Amino acid sequence: MAKQTVTVHLFMEHRLQMHQAGYRDYSKEKAWEPDIWSVRVDENSERIYVGPRQIEIDVPDDFNPIPQQVAALEKEKADALAKYHASVSIINERLSKLLAIEHSA
Repeated sequence: MAKQTVTVHLFMEHRLQMHQAGYRDYSKEKAWEPDIWSVRVDENSERIYVGPRQIEIDVPDDFNPIPQQVAALEKEKADALAKYHASVSIINERLSKLLAIEHSA
């Protein structure tokens, strides 16, 4: 694995605590928790900026994004085709209704 150093932005956020099952627990009080962002965003009453931090990450030597990119593009293509077919179906229905109107002289 290759190690890379990345700059992240550390914030403390005042939010609901996590339940052991992995969801926000509305029965507990809010608490300040660290949160890492890739960019510095605006502060507010619930999110306070602490500062930039350098972290080291391991990147697999055999990292290959192509299979995931192909899968994402295939899904995008399928979604586009579905929208296209739905749109054409609506147009065809409107055409059929217009052509079915009888004209009386």
